[in-house]
Amino acid sequence: HAEIVDELEKTWGKQFDKTDNTQVSGEIAVPTPISGKLMNLSSVNDQTFSSGSVGQGFAIKPSDGKVLAPFDATVRQVFTTRHAIGVVGDNGVVLLIHIGLGTVKLKGTGFVSYVEQGQKVKKGQELIEFWDPTIKKAGLDDTVIVVITNSDKFSSIQMTAKAGQSVQAEDNVLELKAETEKDSVPDTLQPAD
Repeated sequence: HAEIVDELEKTWGKQFDKTDNTQVSGEIAVPTPISGKLMNLSSVNDQTFSSGSVGQGFAIKPSDGKVLAPFDATVRQVFTTRHAIGVVGDNGVVLLIHIGLGTVKLKGTGFVSYVEQGQKVKKGQELIEFWDPTIKKAGLDDTVIVVITNSDKFSSIQMTAKAGQSVQAEDNVLELKAETEKDSVPDTLQPAD
């Protein structure tokens, strides 16, 4: 079972790429869903995430176990093991929040989910709570990975805070710029009479 879930995580965003008609526009600030020390995604000790193949994003060495909704969104998937959640923001951002590395082996022990698939959530609403000592006692890495699985819809993804600095849940740490439509000219640019 753990292997199946592990494989699911790595392809999570891909299953929605074809059917996803979420619209993104302008600049979008992405807050961290958890407090802790900010890390570059490339320094995560997992090749699948650190390579960016799941999507661009960041990681957090957590200082508490509360995972909050970074923006208003719909819960797309809560993994049965409760160590990962996928949400689609009202802003069009498709986000995978993955708690720890190898934590699928815990089979949900030490994790509580407060939401279910299809549920609408508000920014700041608690999604998942985890007990960090459970992860550490099992000898696992507690790094929380936050990945934009529809990264290809953005022309620019920049960290706005420095890796290594302490951040609080809901602090903006990433800025996304949507791909611009080359042929779209706003109607408001009509000459005045």
